[in-house]
Amino acid sequence: MVKEELYIGGQRVELLESLNPNLTFNISDIAKPDTRKADFSKTITLPGSKTINKIFEHSFEVNLALQTFNPNLKTSVVYLVDGEINIDGYLQLKQINITDTDDVIYEVTITGRLGDFITDVGGSLLTDLDMSGLDHVYNKANQLATWVNPIDPSKNYVYPMINYDINYGTFQQGFTEDWYVEDFYPAITVWKYLNEIFKAVDYTYTSAFIDSAFFKTLIVPYGSKDFKITEAGINARIFKANTPYFSSTSSDTLTFANSSGADTYNVDPSIVGASYPQLETTYNTAENYDTSNVHNTTTGVYTVNLDGAYNIIASYIFQGIMTVPASMPSFSGDFYNATTIYGLLQLNHYDSGGSFIATLDEVEVGIANDQTTALTLGSTYTTAASPTFGDLHYSTNGMQSGIYGYAGVWIYWAYNTNNNNPCNQYTVQASNVNLLQNEQIKVEIKVGLYSRIMNSFNAPNYSDVALDTSTPYLGTEEHSGGEYKLKILSGYFKNTVVNNNLVEGLTIDMNAPVPEKVKQKDFFMSIVKMFNLYVQTDASNERNLIIEPREDFYLDGSANIVDWTQKLDYNQALELLPMGATDNKDYMYKYKEDKDYYNLLYTDTWNRSYGDYLYNEFDNDFLKNEFTTDVIFSPTPSVGQWWYDRVIPTIIKTDKNGQAQRTESNIRILQWGGLKSTGQQWRHVDQSGGTTKTDYPFSGMYNDPYTPTIDIGFSLTREIYWDDNQVSGQITLTDNNLFNKYYKKMIDEITDKDSKIVRGWFYLQPTDIRDLSFRKIFRFENAYFRLNKIENYNPNNPLTKCEFLKLKDVDTFTPTTAIAVGGVGLIAGLELPLFATGGGSKKNGNSLGNLNISVSGQNNYVSKSAKNIMIVGDNNKVFSNCSNMIIRGNRNVVKANTENVSLLNTDDTTISLSGSVYINNTREGGGSLLNINASVDAEESVTTYLGDTSGGNVVLTLLATPTIGKTWIAKKTDAANTFQLRVSGGGTIDGSATKNLTSLNESVTVQFDGTNYIII
Repeated sequence: MVKEELYIGGQRVELLESLNPNLTFNISDIAKPDTRKADFSKTITLPGSKTINKIFEHSFEVNLALQTFNPNLKTSVVYLVDGEINIDGYLQLKQINITDTDDVIYEVTITGRLGDFITDVGGSLLTDLDMSGLDHVYNKANQLATWVNPIDPSKNYVYPMINYDINYGTFQQGFTEDWYVEDFYPAITVWKYLNEIFKAVDYTYTSAFIDSAFFKTLIVPYGSKDFKITEAGINARIFKANTPYFSSTSSDTLTFANSSGADTYNVDPSIVGASYPQLETTYNTAENYDTSNVHNTTTGVYTVNLDGAYNIIASYIFQGIMTVPASMPSFSGDFYNATTIYGLLQLNHYDSGGSFIATLDEVEVGIANDQTTALTLGSTYTTAASPTFGDLHYSTNGMQSGIYGYAGVWIYWAYNTNNNNPCNQYTVQASNVNLLQNEQIKVEIKVGLYSRIMNSFNAPNYSDVALDTSTPYLGTEEHSGGEYKLKILSGYFKNTVVNNNLVEGLTIDMNAPVPEKVKQKDFFMSIVKMFNLYVQTDASNERNLIIEPREDFYLDGSANIVDWTQKLDYNQALELLPMGATDNKDYMYKYKEDKDYYNLLYTDTWNRSYGDYLYNEFDNDFLKNEFTTDVIFSPTPSVGQWWYDRVIPTIIKTDKNGQAQRTESNIRILQWGGLKSTGQQWRHVDQSGGTTKTDYPFSGMYNDPYTPTIDIGFSLTREIYWDDNQVSGQITLTDNNLFNKYYKKMIDEITDKDSKIVRGWFYLQPTDIRDLSFRKIFRFENAYFRLNKIENYNPNNPLTKCEFLKLKDVDTFTPTTAIAVGGVGLIAGLELPLFATGGGSKKNGNSLGNLNISVSGQNNYVSKSAKNIMIVGDNNKVFSNCSNMIIRGNRNVVKANTENVSLLNTDDTTISLSGSVYINNTREGGGSLLNINASVDAEESVTTYLGDTSGGNVVLTLLATPTIGKTWIAKKTDAANTFQLRVSGGGTIDGSATKNLTSLNESVTVQFDGTNYIII
């Protein structure tokens, strides 16, 4: 009888009976840890001993609540057999039974640890991970910094060139296309995702594969329709600070007593009292927020924490409190007092050092005393806290006071009565303000007053409707006595983000590129499936996983051979199962289908998903099943154009007119290939200008578009969307794909007609279970095997059934290559892919920059910055910032910054002049064309001068002051000598005194800007 011991929470407890665990171990569980069950799960009974009662804190007492012991949480448990650990897992208290003799019996479930990683990850999403450590400014410099190979491990993200909404570029000598900062989106590495998943559940891994240089090239590209600031990112930028209501008249007002000049106050405690702006006070506290503490509750100043465009608003409800002097000025007669408090409410912008930049908005605040009440000496007048709308005591452009009628009847008149409701509310605001980090916004009030004391009229018989303008006041006096207060009853100061799209200069919250609604365990398992990874718990560390591709998982060498010859029970039958370890005829390996344009195109064409592989070479008349290995990632076809050599992953959809649009996409996975050279220059453009590039940041399912060595498709596709045109040269493809690299040897082993499953009975000891590893090779019957399964091991009955796969000599896969010539030829028995341009609207090679263009024809190019373009024809090109044009013809070129052009039945014409109209290749209403072979002065009626320089130099002198916008085209029609343009009176052409044309057919277009000429 073996000795069994059980430890709960580190304390040894009594056993009423043997556990009889019947442990089963299975290699298929290691290959599929998402479905893997624990190595052991069994409900047992434990006596209510002193030790156990203490562990469970006497929870059998009905009226005693559980103390620190929580049955919903795991409690560690260790099971030893003859001193060897056979189970190291967790315990859960299920039930407590009290017998007739008042004995207490605990029912508990003991569960092994294996597979616990997936359990701990649970239903967590990728968006639950914190990628904020990767936050950075969205600008050209930081994009350039990622274009290294290998990927900078301090960043763990790159900016690949991916087409999300258009096809860029066309072939033209000297043409350079623009890619803006906002055309690139960050892609986080798969390695970073996995490490964050493991860190989140406090696990580690040991894997030469995951830490390999190749694996660290894998990236997850951005897949949402719009590149937006996250909700958390928006909340981190915004605030709202409400001004509370105060009852104390000594601490909640602006107090001043002079009429000369103005005093400036920030909206801080010096204005509204020592309690402001503690947001828990009585006014509207539920609406306050400031997660990043951007608003200073002591000074009232908003300090920008992240660059961006903001709306800012401050709104306050005021009340005036006016106390006249206690003593009368030195003149005789009755007196009256008329008072207006002036305030200038401002929204002011300061730099990070506190220096004033600008006033964003301001409004005058005018509050006057009652129009019919004379203020006596020492008296106080307070305006209404809730005035009726339209009350003339409040204005937005100052106030004035005067008298009419009988003495003692006073009135003021207001300019621009405040139209707010209530009318004592004043608001300043600014919209779409670009603010930089650490700049400051302050709400400030400048205050002053207009107060006048006057005596009565001496004429006693005035009509109450007539104003005697001939009798002057007998005495007036401005004064500086008394006390005057401007009180803030309530208000708020807040900002909002103008839009949630990320633009150049903003700090990226790197949680924004993380795919939404993707479970971490599904992400992990898809990586396991892609690369046929085997996962096993480290025997020496339960929270460390050993992860390697299948062929690397198995250990080589004599030290890793376990000889079980002496353990085999020859009295039991040795079962041999032919036809390997499979009950499936076909094996399908595939990515998840998606609905973007190129994935749908491929599926519609071939009735297969892009990059999938169907293994159906297993010759068996009895098997019918198909086994599918699929992953959560979708494939990403790359696309090229005939006029350039760049091959770019493309994720688009098209509208009903076949025009490219942005689209949401399923999660993707690509390889980062680093910078690839390109023969057609392009510009990387930011707000300061463009940098010309002769290489581009490549990513794709291949690691190189023309000479790949690694393919993360499961197999070659039936077609690719680029070709071996005269620009790029030949394409040499590889068969080093996921199936061949990671699955082929296994499938060969388990499906070969000579492979065998062997089942036998073996005497296993606790030490065998302790040292069990599926990574080792097992020997018996003078042959070598891989252990596949151990069924129902029980230490009390050690004769155990085991299952093995007999090792077969299968060659390790060696990659081959072949030159692709458009569907002709084979590589490792598979047909090489066809060349295609995408079918549908892409079949004609049109490259369309925006949705507001309509193109019918072939190989037309329209820049992404062009708009309102209609083309019927072939090989037309419309460059940047062009707008409003109709082209019916072929091979026409419209140069940049041109608008309002019509080309009807016109071919082979280059346009650089806005407003041009050509019909049947003839320009309409634009002046004449003139050949010259001698120097002349330009005429406004002539549009084009063709300079024949065969007889010597020709000078065209442009008018000093033609019509603003006048344009001339000059073209040199002979190779000899020089065709020179100069300006009468000494003007300049692009800053130079002359413009020389020296080459045959060289041309220039110049335009008068009102002072000088510019070249366009």
